[in-house]
Amino acid sequence: MKVAPRQIESFLSNIPAPVRAALLHGSDIGLIGERARKIAAHFSDDLDDVFSVTRLDGETLSSDPGALGDAAEALAMTATCRLVLVRGRGSEMLESCKLALTRNLETAFIIVEATETTTRHALVKLFETSDHAAAIGCYPDEARDIGTLLGEVLAQDNISITDDARAAAISRLGSDRAATRREIEKLALLAGPEGSLTFEDVSMALGDSATLAISDIAMAAADGKVDALEHAIDKAWSEQQASVTVLRGSQAHFRQLLQAARAMQKGGSAQQAVKSLRPPVHFRLQDRLTSQLRHWSADTLMDAVNRLQDAELAVKTGGANDTAICAQTMLGLCLRARALRG
Repeated sequence: MKVAPRQIESFLSNIPAPVRAALLHGSDIGLIGERARKIAAHFSDDLDDVFSVTRLDGETLSSDPGALGDAAEALAMTATCRLVLVRGRGSEMLESCKLALTRNLETAFIIVEATETTTRHALVKLFETSDHAAAIGCYPDEARDIGTLLGEVLAQDNISITDDARAAAISRLGSDRAATRREIEKLALLAGPEGSLTFEDVSMALGDSATLAISDIAMAAADGKVDALEHAIDKAWSEQQASVTVLRGSQAHFRQLLQAARAMQKGGSAQQAVKSLRPPVHFRLQDRLTSQLRHWSADTLMDAVNRLQDAELAVKTGGANDTAICAQTMLGLCLRARALRG
């Protein structure tokens, strides 16, 4: 089965009985790990228990395709369920997963973490089309998800945050769930129990330079401004920004635009769509996003997000110049924006 984004939290809270295997896939490695741990907690309270928990990796499954099924059918000595945890890239686990899903998994549960797949990958399709398995996409959080996580963490210590500080924090986070959580926890430590956070606090704690360099790249590409894009990319390379970080940050921007474009499809202007975004966009950025929405449609934005995801996968796979892949992808989006503007 394919677990839709709106169903993920419900699935993680109450895993359907027929499901005996779950695939966590996508580009947000931190989110993959976080969701894998939530699922594992349903079946074991001690993941270091070698008598009921088995850990395998992609290389092992590649050389021994039957290992996953054998591990799943092994008797759990200290629990009623044998939990099998697998980590790998993707393709090297396909044959092993095919074989495992044909085995008797009534007293087992398999969790597979795949870090180099897309929604079109054969491994993803295998889990999506199985009656006894589930595929869960783990991609960079949208603004709404970051806002929810921010609220949850700060609420634990009853910390208040101003609206512009919240917007600033959200605009600087989101490329990786684990990193996002760490940065929010850093903000909580800065404020202290019963404390508060201002725009200046957030800017100081999260830093401006690196984030603004990536934001400038995404903005220039969405605007269709080649000169500005070239300058922003040069700045990012001079600050030793990683290509994958630039691509993920750009994904976050185009996903935000996509959310607004979908709101426009329900009626209303670009300006109203931007103002409807939750958490709210910082007032300094609203006019810029409104202008971009006048030439980017939901379909073209979805295509842009897919191109950025494919580029990130190519960079993570290796074998090519990652900075060249990143720069070419951003230039392609920038030229697409120019064409759309007419």
